[in-house]
Amino acid sequence: MYTQKDFEKFESVLAYCKKRLPEPSLPSEQSLDTAMQYGQKMDFFDSRNKLSQSGELLAGLLLSTDA
Repeated sequence: MYTQKDFEKFESVLAYCKKRLPEPSLPSEQSLDTAMQYGQKMDFFDSRNKLSQSGELLAGLLLSTDA
């Protein structure tokens, strides 16, 4: 079962991936798909769109800097 913290981790990594996209003018839905593909390519998400081990580490770094 997923918790609020899991959701925050996922969202923080997805937001990071979206910021790294070279084409920010894409429609919102398309940019999220592209961000997810980028995250998979960078090994932040696995093939089931769940955070990988490196995605978990990135989320920890991103969330610790937000506090």
